[in-house]
Amino acid sequence: MTIWIVLGAITLLLAGYILWPIFRNSPTLPVSDELGEDGASSPSASKGARPDDEILRDLAVYRDQLSEIDRDIERGVLSAEQASAARIEVQRRILSADQRIKQQQAKADTRADSHRSPARMVAAGFVTLFIAGGIGLYLDLGNPDMPDRPIASRTEEIEAARMAQNVDQDRMDSLNRAVSDLSRRLLENPDDLRGWELLGASLMALGRPDEAQTAFLETVKRSGRDGDYLAMYAESLVRSNNGQINAAARGVLREAAETDSTDPRIQFYLGLGDAQDGNVAAAIDRWIALANGAPADAPWLPMVVGRIKEAALVQGIDIEGRLKVAEAPAPGPNDDDIAAAEEMTPEQRQEMIMSMVNGLAERLEAEPDNPEGWARLMQAYMVLGQENDALAAYQKAEEIFADQPDLIARFASLAREIGLSAN
Repeated sequence: MTIWIVLGAITLLLAGYILWPIFRNSPTLPVSDELGEDGASSPSASKGARPDDEILRDLAVYRDQLSEIDRDIERGVLSAEQASAARIEVQRRILSADQRIKQQQAKADTRADSHRSPARMVAAGFVTLFIAGGIGLYLDLGNPDMPDRPIASRTEEIEAARMAQNVDQDRMDSLNRAVSDLSRRLLENPDDLRGWELLGASLMALGRPDEAQTAFLETVKRSGRDGDYLAMYAESLVRSNNGQINAAARGVLREAAETDSTDPRIQFYLGLGDAQDGNVAAAIDRWIALANGAPADAPWLPMVVGRIKEAALVQGIDIEGRLKVAEAPAPGPNDDDIAAAEEMTPEQRQEMIMSMVNGLAERLEAEPDNPEGWARLMQAYMVLGQENDALAAYQKAEEIFADQPDLIARFASLAREIGLSAN
């Protein structure tokens, strides 16, 4: 409780310090409130006033006249009575000018206050909003009871992040070396169709789709325009165009759709093109047909199903009963397992789920050549909130399938889809 009192006091002090200059009245210099011994305005009053130049000139003339009267008396030009009458007239004019100065300053102050008042309110509003927003943000995110986390206590965390970064850098270096080796081999043997495919997949995994286009175009030409290679080429066109389906990509996809290829990228990107053209219903139809005919353990299936549900929700399209994704053949809970799980405590259910995930991990250790299994393991760990374990599974899969850039690219795509930060 003490910390809240201290923070509240500091906030109020800061608010007062900021708002005080806004609300306090600005001091104004006094206009000549008294005359000097000779009836003229005091110098300080003349400096503090803000009259027109004409009034200032009049005051200067009147002061000169007073001095001239004194000199005329000394020279005997004026008598005492004449000098007194002249001095009274000049002082009357000075008082009149001084009155005009006060009136003008009063008008100027009134105008300044009328302009300053809205500005003060706006400034005060912004400051108050800023302070209130800061308090609200702290109440939402802040936690004064959270213990300190010095660097010394985060050694393992920092080391794990450094190792993950090193692994990722090693993977990138390995892919770059593979690209260089493949490029040299293809210069010597340009008819190596598999080499062109690996080169394109490696370049895609490195995030260089513009260069991958050249490699995939070679596969299209040398394979007699095979549908699978057309799909790969189309994907490189889409990726290099920031996900937009342009005329070139659309033409390649339509050509691929007329072949016997079952590559899922064909129908997915054709549907994406329909959606970008505003025909979301046609896109959903394509994607539903694609999902319903896909293996349940396809690593790209969750992404497609998510797209379908999102598009249907936004467009208000009813897909009830249309999406019939087949159940995964992989080992999982049956009806009896589910019924038993409903009677378990939360701790027992968590233990059962963990045993299933651990069983999958053990099977993959014994039989690692199972890309679908590694994909399921990554997803399972992310569902359980174990991002470090999901990252470890991702990196292990990359090591196992290092010689298959197409699989590496798909693992990277899955990692992005499930929100796994691989960097």
